[in-house]
Amino acid sequence: MENAVAKGNAGDAELRALGHDLRTPLAVINGYAQLLSSEDLSAEQRARACELILEKCEELNAVIRRLLEPTDSGLQVPVPIEQTA
Repeated sequence: MENAVAKGNAGDAELRALGHDLRTPLAVINGYAQLLSSEDLSAEQRARACELILEKCEELNAVIRRLLEPTDSGLQVPVPIEQTA
C-alpha cells in the first residue's frame, strides 16, 4: 500500500513539473505576443519578441518530444529473425 502511495506521489510530482515546463514557455509566448500587438515597439524590439517566441516554442517542442519518447519506443514492431544452422 505504501508503495502505491509513493508511486502516486511521484506521479503527482512529475505532473507538477510537466505543468511548470509547459506553463513557463507559454507565459513568455503570451506576454511577447501581447507586446507585439502594441504599436509602441521599435523594429528591434519586435524582432527580439519574435526571437523569444520562437525560442519558447522550441522549448515546448522539446518537452513534447520528451513526453513522446517512451511512447515511440513502445511502438517499435519486432522483426522476426530466422535462425540458421
